[in-house]
Amino acid sequence: MAYNKLQTMRDNIEAIRLALRLGVAGRTAQNAEEREILRKYAGFGGLKCILNDANELADAVKWSKSDIELFAPTVELRRLIHDYSHDDREFKDYMDSLKASVLTAFYTDNRIVDAISDALKYSGVEVKSFLEPSAGQGAFIDSFLRNDRYPGAEVLAYEKDLLTGKILSALHPSILTRIEGFEKIESDFNGYFDVAASNVPFGDFRVPDPIYDRRKEIAYRQSTKSIHNYFFLKALDQVREGGLVAFITSQGVMNAGKPFIRMELVKRADLVAALRLPNNTFSDNAGTDAGSDLIILQKHTGKKALSADEEFFIQSVVDRGTKVPGNKFFQAFPQNVISDDAKIGTDQYGKPAIVYTHTGGVNGIAEDLRKALDESLRLRLNLELYNSNGIKPPTLNPVKPTPTLKPEVKPTPEVKPESPKQKPLAEKIEQRNEPLLKQYQEMKKKHPDAILMFRVGDFYEIFGKDAIEASEILGITLTRRMNGLDNRIELAGFPHHALDTYLPKLVRAGKRVAICEQLEDPKLKKTPRQKVVETVTPNPPPKPEPRLESKPEPKPVEAPKVETKEIETDGRPDYSDNPDPRLFAYNLFGELEPVQQKNNRRQQMQKPEEKPKPANPATKAKPIKSSGFRKLTDKELEFYGSLNWDDNPPINGFYEAMMSIAHCQMEEMRLEKKSQEAAQAAGIAPGETYIEKTEGDFIPGGRARQPKVTAIPIERDMSPRPFSEDIQFFHKNGSMVVADGMVGFLSDVRKTGATFTPLGLKHEQEKRAMLYITMSETYQQLYNYEAETHEPSEHLREHLNQYYDEFVAKYGNLNEKQNVKFIMMDANGRDALALERGENGQFVKADIFDHPVSFSLDEVTSVDTPLEALTASLNKYGEVNLEYMSSLVDMDEDAMVENLGGHIYYNPLVSNYEIKDRFIAGNVVAKAEAVKAWIDKEEERIKGFPGYDGIEPFIAMSQDSLKALEEARPRRIEFDELDFNFGERWIPTGIYSAYMSHLYETEIKIAYSSSMDEYSADAPHKNMKIWEEFCVKGYYRVYDGMSLLKHALHNTIPDIKKSIGKDEDGHDIKVPDNEAIQLANAKIDEIRNGFSEWLEAQSPEFKERLVDLYNNKFNCFVRPLYDGSHQTFPDLNMKILGDRYGISSIYQSQKDCIWMLKQNGGGICDHEVGTGKTLIMCIAAHEMKRLGLAYKPMIIGLKANVAEIAMTYQSAYPNARILFADEKSFKADKRVDFFNNIKNNDYDCVIMSHDQFGKIPQSPEMQQQILQAELDTVEENLEVVKQQGHDVSRGMLKGLIKRKENLTAKIATIQYQMEQNKDAVVDFKQMGIDHIFVDESHQFKNLMFNTRHDRVAGLGNSEGSQRALNLLYAIRTIQERTGKDLGATFLSGTTISNSLTELYLLFKYLRPNELERQEIRCFDAWAAIFAKKTTDFEFNVTNHIVAKERFRYFIKVPELAAFYNEITDYRTAKDVGVDRPEKNEILHNIPPTPAQEAFIEKLMKFAESGDATILGRAPLSETEEKAKMLIATDYARKMALDMRMIDPEYGDDPNNKASHCARMIAEYYRKYDAQRGTQFVFSDLSTYKPGEWNVYSEIKRKLIEDYGIPAHEIRFIQECKTERSRKAVIQAMNDGDVRVLFGSTSMLGTGVNAQRRCVAIHHCDTPWRPSDLTQRDGRGIRAGNEIAKLYADNKVDVIIYAVEKSLDSYKFNLLHSKATFIDQLKSGALGARTIDEGAMDEKNGMNFSEYMAILSGNTDLLEKAKLEKRIAALESERKAHNKGISDSKFRYQTITHDIANNEAAIERMKADAARYEAVVKRDKEGNPINNLTIDTCNLTDEKNMGIHLQGLGQRTDTHGQYQRIGEVYGFPISIISERTLVDGREGVQNRFVVEGNYKYKFNNGFIAMSDTHAACMNFVNALEKIPGIIAQYEERTAKLKADVPQLEAIISKQWGKEDELKKLKSDLAALDRKITADLAPKHDEKDGEEVKQSDAQRVEVRDNQSQTDDSKESMVAEPQYHYQSAPATIRPAYRPTGL
Repeated sequence: MAYNKLQTMRDNIEAIRLALRLGVAGRTAQNAEEREILRKYAGFGGLKCILNDANELADAVKWSKSDIELFAPTVELRRLIHDYSHDDREFKDYMDSLKASVLTAFYTDNRIVDAISDALKYSGVEVKSFLEPSAGQGAFIDSFLRNDRYPGAEVLAYEKDLLTGKILSALHPSILTRIEGFEKIESDFNGYFDVAASNVPFGDFRVPDPIYDRRKEIAYRQSTKSIHNYFFLKALDQVREGGLVAFITSQGVMNAGKPFIRMELVKRADLVAALRLPNNTFSDNAGTDAGSDLIILQKHTGKKALSADEEFFIQSVVDRGTKVPGNKFFQAFPQNVISDDAKIGTDQYGKPAIVYTHTGGVNGIAEDLRKALDESLRLRLNLELYNSNGIKPPTLNPVKPTPTLKPEVKPTPEVKPESPKQKPLAEKIEQRNEPLLKQYQEMKKKHPDAILMFRVGDFYEIFGKDAIEASEILGITLTRRMNGLDNRIELAGFPHHALDTYLPKLVRAGKRVAICEQLEDPKLKKTPRQKVVETVTPNPPPKPEPRLESKPEPKPVEAPKVETKEIETDGRPDYSDNPDPRLFAYNLFGELEPVQQKNNRRQQMQKPEEKPKPANPATKAKPIKSSGFRKLTDKELEFYGSLNWDDNPPINGFYEAMMSIAHCQMEEMRLEKKSQEAAQAAGIAPGETYIEKTEGDFIPGGRARQPKVTAIPIERDMSPRPFSEDIQFFHKNGSMVVADGMVGFLSDVRKTGATFTPLGLKHEQEKRAMLYITMSETYQQLYNYEAETHEPSEHLREHLNQYYDEFVAKYGNLNEKQNVKFIMMDANGRDALALERGENGQFVKADIFDHPVSFSLDEVTSVDTPLEALTASLNKYGEVNLEYMSSLVDMDEDAMVENLGGHIYYNPLVSNYEIKDRFIAGNVVAKAEAVKAWIDKEEERIKGFPGYDGIEPFIAMSQDSLKALEEARPRRIEFDELDFNFGERWIPTGIYSAYMSHLYETEIKIAYSSSMDEYSADAPHKNMKIWEEFCVKGYYRVYDGMSLLKHALHNTIPDIKKSIGKDEDGHDIKVPDNEAIQLANAKIDEIRNGFSEWLEAQSPEFKERLVDLYNNKFNCFVRPLYDGSHQTFPDLNMKILGDRYGISSIYQSQKDCIWMLKQNGGGICDHEVGTGKTLIMCIAAHEMKRLGLAYKPMIIGLKANVAEIAMTYQSAYPNARILFADEKSFKADKRVDFFNNIKNNDYDCVIMSHDQFGKIPQSPEMQQQILQAELDTVEENLEVVKQQGHDVSRGMLKGLIKRKENLTAKIATIQYQMEQNKDAVVDFKQMGIDHIFVDESHQFKNLMFNTRHDRVAGLGNSEGSQRALNLLYAIRTIQERTGKDLGATFLSGTTISNSLTELYLLFKYLRPNELERQEIRCFDAWAAIFAKKTTDFEFNVTNHIVAKERFRYFIKVPELAAFYNEITDYRTAKDVGVDRPEKNEILHNIPPTPAQEAFIEKLMKFAESGDATILGRAPLSETEEKAKMLIATDYARKMALDMRMIDPEYGDDPNNKASHCARMIAEYYRKYDAQRGTQFVFSDLSTYKPGEWNVYSEIKRKLIEDYGIPAHEIRFIQECKTERSRKAVIQAMNDGDVRVLFGSTSMLGTGVNAQRRCVAIHHCDTPWRPSDLTQRDGRGIRAGNEIAKLYADNKVDVIIYAVEKSLDSYKFNLLHSKATFIDQLKSGALGARTIDEGAMDEKNGMNFSEYMAILSGNTDLLEKAKLEKRIAALESERKAHNKGISDSKFRYQTITHDIANNEAAIERMKADAARYEAVVKRDKEGNPINNLTIDTCNLTDEKNMGIHLQGLGQRTDTHGQYQRIGEVYGFPISIISERTLVDGREGVQNRFVVEGNYKYKFNNGFIAMSDTHAACMNFVNALEKIPGIIAQYEERTAKLKADVPQLEAIISKQWGKEDELKKLKSDLAALDRKITADLAPKHDEKDGEEVKQSDAQRVEVRDNQSQTDDSKESMVAEPQYHYQSAPATIRPAYRPTGL
């Protein structure tokens, strides 16, 4: 039966309805019908539609077509639950619980559950206590307990969903039901239950279990992150020993890549069954096709080893071709997959998977499941263990083995259990033994007389007495380790590749050896199974025989004890190591080398008849013979060698054996000597390696046949070959390893293998290398194991100590010179050298030799105070964990809270305590309102409740928290402090309406559309204020007051055009009407400025409400003083950081910033250059990963810095899994693989460059969403623009249309890509990145935005860059996933590089939700609140007034700063305490050269006239004309640097800037020559280009030719084409080999750490942005500048070269002022609420008047230019005002004339009306009687008169004259003819009038042509209209009279700026007099003198021209240097105004 959503929904609703009804009735299901209804409940796992909105009918449009049929039932469900809820809170709890269960509630068909319960029952499992941890409606309970099969069984069931829990309780009233999460189960239930069975929830849902979080085992900590893993481990805790856990779970448990969970499961339990269920198991019952497994475990904590099945169970596999994950168990047991069809597909998450199906449906699945389950239970279920409740009968007493007797054990038929006190000691020891030692004991019983050597990983281990004996014989270290709780055992060992060295020693000592090789991969198991695979037996000792003679026999000489310490050889054969001289020979290096391979050990010589037949290797272990007995001494050789069978036979077997040995060794010595002679004869040099072959047999005691000896020289195979060992995690290219008994290096390292290249080492070198490699690999394994598992490995640590001690004893400390060079040959050598540290002049062991260093070994278990407990909790969990804190202090939670008052606060919004830093932070106003709302809601809920609800204490705590929030509110900003902008979006439109109604004196209605960011205004009754006073008349249209009002609200100006003639096509030539624009701007300013005055006049209550609104919305942010001192950073490796970077500790500022980032989930790290941002980034990323705040963080940085970032991260966290993107990774053919690598792996951090990040495909859906939002905004703006019609500029309209076209094209492209590339490539969203750290984030400031201010300077490109857009896509992807702001961390020392408008883009990236709350949805809305636009009007070169707009002033700065600082940690180097030099700024003034003076005059003329030919270039084009001032500014910059930039024809000048700069560089060069001080020279103009003249090369030429500085000491950064050459130059600067380095801001300003010797920095030009100047200065002013600190008073001179009469000084001062207020804003130290940014930038140049004044060289002229500009603007404004007054006077005169005429007309019409009323006759109804008479008609009846009139109307032609035709009541009637032209034909039409004082008409004078009566009544009707006409005239006159007072007021209105204009003119006259006086000739000028300024000032101004002594103040004096070859001309100092 297919899954029916609608039916399931209805069944669920009915079950919930019944459960709720039963709950109200206080009873359970009592009949079969009710139970059947409840059992039909199937959860909402297949009904995710309930997550959709369904509150009202309108929500239906949001539902998909497939789910729309469920809309009505969903509404019914919500109403049902709402009706049964006591309050909104309970309803919300129900719905939240229901929605949370949607992802996990997939109920199991009862047939599947029956198959499981029946199989267990059939196998003999009896259940007395049953646990169901995720019960649902109780399917497992029903199945296991049906038919009363387990009478009296106890059942505990958990169900987290509230509604499902009610159904469960109603269905099963007899069981104990807990409606809460399984994690809440009490510890009392541990080990209580027989069986736990369930279909457990699955997914990566975190489970809050503090106990598991604190467990040392990694499996427990990981399980809390995945609910399915957690349920397994938690259930194992609850079942008793031998109990069963049978769970249906997702395939994620067995397919997971990490094996820790499965390892922990089989460590604590036996695997009973693992069955893979088909994907259609839940199709019918839950509507899902998810894959699942049935896993049954039997708890067995005392197990000794793993079975092969369990080994398979641990191992997950991934198919290389399909990338499908799986488990090795199912590969080994395919019959355990319940399916009959399988194919490759995807799982529910879209990842590759095998989709299994069963065509038999649920019945077929249940049937096959039962069969497979029966088989698994038969094979693996331990019923004895289950039925014994985990208690096993004791084993028999073991018999201690002896060397000679084999133990015999008689079986005991029955043994009763003994109490623990009666158990034998051996058994208790055995029970305490570790698994590996248990295997040793078992093996020792089998081989009691042999030394057992266990292969454990890469080592052979020896235990107990074997270890004692082996250590004495082999000379290796003997240690002891813990065995169990209270026992220790001896331990010794050696690396596996040293077996060939140590094995012969044991055999020669007469020991039998058993070698136990491990059978499984040691990486997968902690205790692999062992099996003896070979034994080595020495010669059997001779049996003693009775003596034949009575003479005393000589005592055998015992062999001396072998010393434990090996000694180095001195070139002679080392017989202590090997008794066989033929096995070693001299090599070419004069050292001993083994001659034979390890498999060719010399067999012990035996008699021919005693040779054994070789055993079959397949059936019998191959014995390894001893290579000989110990070496006999000379005395023994002499004595036993004299024995022979002929004349001196041996007296017994012992003598016979000794005789044989002696003769054998003597013969070997003879043959050795012979072979050497033969070698010499063959031409083999002494010491050369060779193999000797012998022919013939040797018979002891017999006559030896002379053997034939052939000496064959051999060469070791040194060719590269595949590496035969497994690749370990520490292997990399360049790693030194041992393979095939040789030392070599690895290359081409991959996961599957590598290439091994042997090294040709001498023997002693090889021995040292092998020992080093063993030690290094042991260290790597130890550190990795402890870092991964957080468990100490004393076993590996003992080995590490052993190998280190042995290495140091033989070869000295690792860091001694003779070892360092050798060790650094290894790629891991640096890590090995860190195993020692220097203390008091000696090398000592690193801490890792004593205890773990990768984690805190001694976890905090107790502290003294609650504050210390809080610190421990924050460090471990990142939050307040009262349970954990109480466990550290002997104090209950209530007392803990009381003691921590003021440090923690209860936050009811999260139902937990929060520290002060987190709670009293951010928007405290909104938080206080939410807390107060919670308190009010809870108090209302319990109002009238008679009992104790339990919420009362929380209300009280919340009230305390609310009080703290209210006290923390920022100081209230009062009305007088606020500066209001007209048009701020947060101000209610009703206020604007009231103000404008007051201003216009009529009702004005204003509305605001937030979606369009558009104001609309309407005036139902317009008046003269709108039509006249606030009106501007343009050439083409009139801009009335309503039009100007909209511009005022949007802070824009109308683009008014006028015509200046016709073009060739007859079209108007339109140009801006600047006078009209200026007048419009003046009126708009009047509207905007009057707003503040109107607000000031309002009532105090009104002001109070407005101020409250502002404070609640903007003045509400609190930034806590983040204190991160409690953090300990558990995984941070300070040792390596100290060794590599000299970092001894973490700055407090770094800790505070990291704590802020962890608390907020991101933010801005605004730390100055050199304060440690890189380490902040690395630690914060790792901490977020460790605490679960981020799953997979990413760091992106500059290409030049990213490798260093990765190295820093790896140094800080050596064991971290980092993915670093090198250049190869992003090649086209490898990029996709790299993206998949990110996606499919759980890296601790991914690190790449900005450019590489830009190549990551972004989510098409996110791109489409963001671009569509931008397009919507553009379309809305476009619609607004079209509505405004001609009010807007054509440029704005064209720009919006172009923007729309671009966005539409982008969206279409993305849609096409989405359709074509489905699942083709991994995008950012699929990679799982959930936090981005953006280093040097100012590189992404060019983000797109929409604005109407298209003509405002300094806003940047609103289109933005693709790089910034990609970052926005990525951050929005993260924010969408988390549902909150931030999601990224920006790190930069220059977050605001030039203008405060950049703040908006920062907020757009990081705080979109908060901007939305402030009703800021676009840039214009932000600017309306925080910025003021200025419009300067000035005369252009054609003497026309032009407008210059810019956002120059910023208001409400403190609130803007608070908004920024809430998420920002701002620190200067001084704040941090970085030891770096101070900056000593020197402004070096340079007089212009004669060529520059002449060119300045040309520039001024060009700026005035626009004639480019003056400058020697072609006339300006139309486009260039618009950018004339930018061109002029650019020329001025180039002229100031060097005239040859203008024209190469200009020659060199000894007084130009290059000459001055060269002189200064030379002076510093000589002054610091002894210290080899270095200097940086910056210029963004005229950078180095080979083959072209440039200022770099010019200064270098002067330095070489004029000052004798070597050319190789002067370098240009542009010469460095590769990263390697760049680094080489930087290193040369630090070493003092390069003394002067030239470069631009972009190439030299960042990523250059060459500060070690820097003494001066030269700025040949001044950059545009303050951040650029900061970056330049940071090259020398940073930590690590040793020369400046020691020899320059810890100062670096910064020289800014400024040519007078140029823009240099002006730019420098502008940068200083900008930098000052930016720093003040960041630090919150800005006192003013408004700041002025200035008026110059790189894209627009300077304004004309300032430019002219500066070029003139007299800054008084600048003041004069400003005054003249202001006076001209005011006079133009007065002229426009007077013109408006004139227009109003004309209008007044017209109106008064109209009034007089109207009044006269009314009087005359009233006379006609009276005359008519006097004679008119009327009928009874009052209708007039017609007395018409016609002069030309004698008939008087209406019909004939009507016909006659109609004839007159058709045939009469009066030629335009009135002609009488009759009369009516004495009023003459006339007809008049008018000419017409209809369809090209001329005609005549006639009108009829009645004449009185005026001519009156009815129907406009036309008579009815079809009705004779109507034709006759025409004239009476005309007279009847006279009263109505009079009324209209009276009404019109009244309106005109009403306008008269307004017009009179307008006419009498005085221009309000007359006084200001008079004062300005007076100031101008005074300034003119001053300038005239200053220009008079001076007689006191002196040449050759430089006036020094006071030391108290900051920047020195150096001048080199004649100036007056009364110059303005300057800053710190510059030191004087005199260079003999080029003496400086000294002049008096002068500083222009404004510097």
